[in-house]
Amino acid sequence: MTTARLQYAGALEQQNRIAQRTAYVGFFAATHAFRQALRREVPGRANPDPFREVHRALRDAYIAVELEGPPSVLAAADAVVGAGFGVTQFVYNDADLMETWRTLHIAAQSQQPAAVALQALRDVQRVVAETSPDQRKTLTETNNRSGRDHNDDPQSPAARWRAARQQARQTAHATGGLLTDDQAEILLLDVSTFPSNALESVMHVSLDFEQAADALVQTARNYLNDTAPEI
Repeated sequence: MTTARLQYAGALEQQNRIAQRTAYVGFFAATHAFRQALRREVPGRANPDPFREVHRALRDAYIAVELEGPPSVLAAADAVVGAGFGVTQFVYNDADLMETWRTLHIAAQSQQPAAVALQALRDVQRVVAETSPDQRKTLTETNNRSGRDHNDDPQSPAARWRAARQQARQTAHATGGLLTDDQAEILLLDVSTFPSNALESVMHVSLDFEQAADALVQTARNYLNDTAPEI
């Protein structure tokens, strides 16, 4: 290869590296904005999808990464966009439920009735979590069979669930107007049906995004510092 060709190849590689770095920085900025929104925004009826704009910016910034590559960085960026989509979908589908959980969690830090209600709801959740998956559906079925309501073994999952649920219902309805009756019942249904409630689930999908974002930064850094980069 002639000297001119070598110089051209070197200049082109440097130009590509500059373009890649610019694309990555833009995507990192969009990722940071999304992270900040996760820590700051509170979804609710007035704002059911608080991450719409930052997620759109993330997708727009992704286009440059898609163009510049390489495959390893693109795969890491794919994971970030996918995790962001998971957050937005979860929040959009469960905004009211999340808002209610958040209201109770915040109040529990300073109000005794709210703290008692939160603990009682967690007790219901614990009973469901400790029940084997194939038996969980029998909890509500047993609750609806009034003839056996008082004949079950008090240590059976159904009996423990009923007792915990009754305590949770009483305390959730006695929070001094913090929760409406409908909100109390929504929280009770949430912990009775799933081993993880909505607020904890959104924390899980948020953690997925945080981890994907950290992995992207490391992957891009490794690529940019590689003296023999992939193409």
